[in-house]
Amino acid sequence: MTESHAIRARAVLTVLAAAVLASACGTVDLGPRYSPPPIRMPESLPAAPAPAPAPPPMGAQSMPVPPAPASTPQPLPPATESAPEANPNLVTLTTLLDGASVIPPARSGAAGRLDALYDSSTRVLRWKASWDGLAGAITGVEFRGPADASQNAPATMIWPSPFGTRYEGRATLSPQQASDLVSGRWYVSVFTSSYPQGELRGQLRVVN
Repeated sequence: MTESHAIRARAVLTVLAAAVLASACGTVDLGPRYSPPPIRMPESLPAAPAPAPAPPPMGAQSMPVPPAPASTPQPLPPATESAPEANPNLVTLTTLLDGASVIPPARSGAAGRLDALYDSSTRVLRWKASWDGLAGAITGVEFRGPADASQNAPATMIWPSPFGTRYEGRATLSPQQASDLVSGRWYVSVFTSSYPQGELRGQLRVVN
């Protein structure tokens, strides 16, 4: 066989092989159950953590943190405060009222109290009184004197009515009345319908 015949024979074989391969690919049956696997998308990589701040070099100070705002300071009281001067013209008096102090004594469970303030510059007497447990209605209340706790004396001042469980009054005293008062020679008597000779009595005394 000549060389030209050989070249033609190889060309024919090449064409036949390509035809056979094309017919084979066109007749491949994948079948009804063929299901291609899903395509997996590449997962995003996690973000790299932020680098930690580098420690300060040796000998260097870290950034100072500002302190929290403090509350507004309150002014301190003065170290010493002088006490207010007492008024030398004011005299404080008080007494407790009970039936045992009445002459003769009254068998009463009632009780009372009187507190008074006398101003010697004006001779004005102001007082507050209260009582509780009286056996009858009040028929009269009086300052009496001069007398000590073991004596009876006439009225020096009659309190005007009406009377409740509390009473407040004021009066201007004569020089003699003022002298007897601050000497402890005044007392107060409470008269009731059950004890006409007095259900309560108390001797006034100075407490300052």
